[in-house]
Amino acid sequence: MISVQPQCEKKRLDESVVKNSLTALRWDDLHAHLVDVSISRDSMSDLCGYIRRCSDLICKYQDKKFEKRRHQFFANLQDFVLNQLGTEAEDKVRREVELIAKIEHGYQGIIGLLDRCVISQHPATVRVSGCISRACFDYQEVIRRYNRLLTETKELNPMSGLYLEDDDGNKVSIDAIVEGLSGAVALTLIMEAYKNNWFVNDIVILPDLAQVDDKIRYQSGSTQALALFWRQWQRVEKRRRFLGGNFSVYSGDKLPAGLPEPIAAMIAYTPHEEDELFKRDVYDFLANTRLKDRLIQTFIEMEIETGLSGQGVGIIGGAKLPPAQLVSLEEVHVGVSLSELLGYSIAHDHERPGGLRLIEWVRGYVVLKEIAKMRTENISESGDIYAIVLTEKELIETLHACGLEGEIARLFVARTCLHRSSRDMFDCPLVRVSTSNYLLFGPAIINLNVSMAVLSNLSNRSENIGHKGKAFEHSIQKFFQKLGMEVYAFRANRNGEEFEYDAIVPWDGYLFLFECKNRSLSGNDPAQIYYFDLDVASQAKQVRRLADALEKYPDIIKKHLGSKYVGMTIIPCVLHSLPYSRTDDLDGVYFTDASALTRFFEQPYFRIKVPHHIGSATLLHRTAVKKIWKGDTPTVQDFLGQLRKPFQLELSMKHLDISTMQFFISETEIAMTKELIRTDMTARSVCEAVGVDADSVLQEISSVAENSKTMRSTLEKSDARSTD
Repeated sequence: MISVQPQCEKKRLDESVVKNSLTALRWDDLHAHLVDVSISRDSMSDLCGYIRRCSDLICKYQDKKFEKRRHQFFANLQDFVLNQLGTEAEDKVRREVELIAKIEHGYQGIIGLLDRCVISQHPATVRVSGCISRACFDYQEVIRRYNRLLTETKELNPMSGLYLEDDDGNKVSIDAIVEGLSGAVALTLIMEAYKNNWFVNDIVILPDLAQVDDKIRYQSGSTQALALFWRQWQRVEKRRRFLGGNFSVYSGDKLPAGLPEPIAAMIAYTPHEEDELFKRDVYDFLANTRLKDRLIQTFIEMEIETGLSGQGVGIIGGAKLPPAQLVSLEEVHVGVSLSELLGYSIAHDHERPGGLRLIEWVRGYVVLKEIAKMRTENISESGDIYAIVLTEKELIETLHACGLEGEIARLFVARTCLHRSSRDMFDCPLVRVSTSNYLLFGPAIINLNVSMAVLSNLSNRSENIGHKGKAFEHSIQKFFQKLGMEVYAFRANRNGEEFEYDAIVPWDGYLFLFECKNRSLSGNDPAQIYYFDLDVASQAKQVRRLADALEKYPDIIKKHLGSKYVGMTIIPCVLHSLPYSRTDDLDGVYFTDASALTRFFEQPYFRIKVPHHIGSATLLHRTAVKKIWKGDTPTVQDFLGQLRKPFQLELSMKHLDISTMQFFISETEIAMTKELIRTDMTARSVCEAVGVDADSVLQEISSVAENSKTMRSTLEKSDARSTD
């Protein structure tokens, strides 16, 4: 008898080994690994992907020593794959090297533009001081115009927020203005840190700042603009490397018409709009947008409905950590919001993501915000009041007094200092100055959404909050139990495999299988989008496996649920704690989130909410525009429809557009890209999106506004008579 030996499974490339070799440019290590796994044509795609996504290979600033080592490393790699696999494999590596060169060309072209600006004639200290001061003065003007607008706007629509008009009469979001200022300052300081070797352990440490005048501030406008170009190019090249798409170069008669005369070439990035990549961008964009919207609207509603504005002990006398004491209304809101989002009380959670408890992260940001508010109360002073300089001693002592004991205060400061990979100054609003001072950038911290900052900071550090998944599972189980619905959670073993079920809910002939996930969102960063999407695919595969086991082993259902549930249709779902949902299914699996789920069962209507101020009180008027249930109670068909076409997602998708953006990367070259943007969400646009008569809804809102105006006028006259 001839025995057939089982074929050995081929070894796969080890991502960690490859990444470490690439980062350190250790050819011997990579060579040994490629030999060990017997590199094949099939594994070349993985190898090239690791090269493409290794950011450490990109030299944003010229470094001839590094570039020489990198050149030799890739020469060795190309020779190796040529000998092992032929010219096609070598060509693949060569294209990755060319991509790196194209990316570096963009960065170094922007640096070249900066070097030719008038501001570059000044010392580095003057350049960074001018940039900071310019942003602070610009912010001061925004605040003045914002305050004027508030006095003119009696009724505020929390859906659309506040907009200012620029010099050309265009509406500009205040949030977008502040975001631009924050990003420009962050990128300028980081660029200067690269040029002047101002990094210590990846943290930016500036020299003592200089006093600057109006002339320097004016000249700093070019720095501000080029920092935004840098930021945009950084986003574009990361999208190309992590999310795919193509770079196309146009020159000569292939250049689009209408470009200014000096432009000789254009680099255009185009995503794969026809495939799953573009859909991935949409889902990710909407998840992050919905999270921000939810936090803002929750804050507005909490302030109106609970009257918590006056609560909080402040920071002057110190404050114990919650739940013992609260610094401000915002700390109440952040604590409640994060606890609801994550499915557990952050006040009683003692895990330390990034080295701090979540409640300590929140308290630290809230303290910084209170410091900034106190230091900038008089906006009639110079705009430089928003560049708040704190000694290390007073900063640490204030944090100590407010509950960040021992080394926790110093750790928080280190975690919120501007560093090499910062994208803006929201989650890292502190800048180390010399050896004993810190600059607190007022425009960022005063407008900070603390919940978003905490989640963003942890996400950027790859600190996942998923270790508390069990708490989220329990909160979902309790939610269904309060609705009077049966819910089952258990483990089962069959043929040596274990199957763990977070929540199975029987309902009218269906078994809804929920796999609960407590994962940070991407913050719209292309690298994080890539890894988040890998996780989403893994989640779909995981819950599909659980559903298949119930189909294959119906005795699991019989044992843990009861024989009456055998044969029911199984609906596999991934349930996220943060607002990530998808339309339709992914490989037979639906994706929904806790916010959409709880809202479906608790509220039959989607309502537009508009606050109306009457004296010291505020009326929050709710106008129903869309009924989610067909009847008086939710049905399983209503819920299936919500899973297939989540209303919140559908509404948000109808407020999406694609914007074409162009920016300079040298004197004679521009880059072009397309970005998702959200159009203004107003009461009319919402009504039109859901197919409701907008005029009747607006009439109702207007009627309430008029009644509120009448009542407000009556109260003001009454107050005037009382004063007389």
